[in-house]
Amino acid sequence: MSAIEVVFWLAVASIVYSYAGYPVLLIVLSSLKQLRSDWRYLSSGRSRRAEGEEHLPTVAVLVAAYNEQRHIEERIHNLLSLDYPPERLRIYVGSDGSDDATESLVAPFVGERVVWRGFRERRGKPSVINDLAALATEEVLVFTDANTSFTADAVRRLVRHLEDPQVGCVSGELRLVAGEGSENPDHIYWRYERLLKYFEGRLGALLGANGGVYAVCRALYRPIPPNTIVDDFWISMELVRDGYRCVYDPEAVAWEEVPPRIGDEFRRRVRIGIGNYQALRRFAPLLDPRRGMVAVAFFSHKVLRWLVPHCMVIAALANLALVFEPLYAWLALAQGAFYALAWYGYRRSLGGPAPAPLRIPLFLVSMNLALLLGFWKFLAGRYSGTWARTVR
Repeated sequence: MSAIEVVFWLAVASIVYSYAGYPVLLIVLSSLKQLRSDWRYLSSGRSRRAEGEEHLPTVAVLVAAYNEQRHIEERIHNLLSLDYPPERLRIYVGSDGSDDATESLVAPFVGERVVWRGFRERRGKPSVINDLAALATEEVLVFTDANTSFTADAVRRLVRHLEDPQVGCVSGELRLVAGEGSENPDHIYWRYERLLKYFEGRLGALLGANGGVYAVCRALYRPIPPNTIVDDFWISMELVRDGYRCVYDPEAVAWEEVPPRIGDEFRRRVRIGIGNYQALRRFAPLLDPRRGMVAVAFFSHKVLRWLVPHCMVIAALANLALVFEPLYAWLALAQGAFYALAWYGYRRSLGGPAPAPLRIPLFLVSMNLALLLGFWKFLAGRYSGTWARTVR
């Protein structure tokens, strides 16, 4: 086998492992761990520990908003109606220089349970979060977005895990829904991501929280750099790096609507891509094999996934160099057909929703193209902590 063939198959294997092999590994390891746990209880003759009396800490829900006039009233109503003692939950809303009606819509709610901070200068979401966290005096910080909606018991389910001193962060389950006429299949892909988070949580290797629904102990929160792009990932990873566990609770549910157009999703994923490479530089020490499953999860679910677009380029170029051999000619044809479907789907989407069979190849190619563009923007240093709203 030639060197070019080795490069080609390594790139292909990396892509396949990232999307298919790693989920299988997670399921197998999680099942084995559950079997061992069940066997210990059965062989010891003891019953599982019953939950004690529920402790409800004071909670600060932090909402950083920028031009959220469409969602902010509904969001506050949702938070005020949670099944949580009103005297133990306060909502902090911070505006990052909004120039729409966000402030006037929040004003009627401001009082004992709703705190408003209208920051006139646009500094970025991390700066708003830092200021709100510093303002809060409650025991637990719950982070969410203006366009997210909690189920009534979401906060109760989040905070119950923080009684364990080894738990620094609790991520709820964010469920994405597609609005009427949406052509963006991100909600389908997100089900796959939720599966990975669930099994990583069972293995004690959950790394990133869902930005719309997660909680941390206020005493453990450290201000994040103002130019941080993916703030939820950064906050949870800081805690993992310090030796705390990040727990996943699929019963703490929040809902959010996906952007209706893949073009809107593309811009969001470019920004996420920048944040991913930014986080890789910060948290590379977590790849140390002595970190066990944390290192495996960080490499497999994060680092390798962020390198998939590079592997796609390498596989395509290596395939072209080998195209005169029969096997590789067929593989080149298959690659070309896949990218052609994505391109045709993109062209069709310019005049309206792309046909359903074209949306998956279009989404996968656009997602990885966005990551690649994010990589180049990261290298060039063309990014800041401010963000633009995604149309929903």
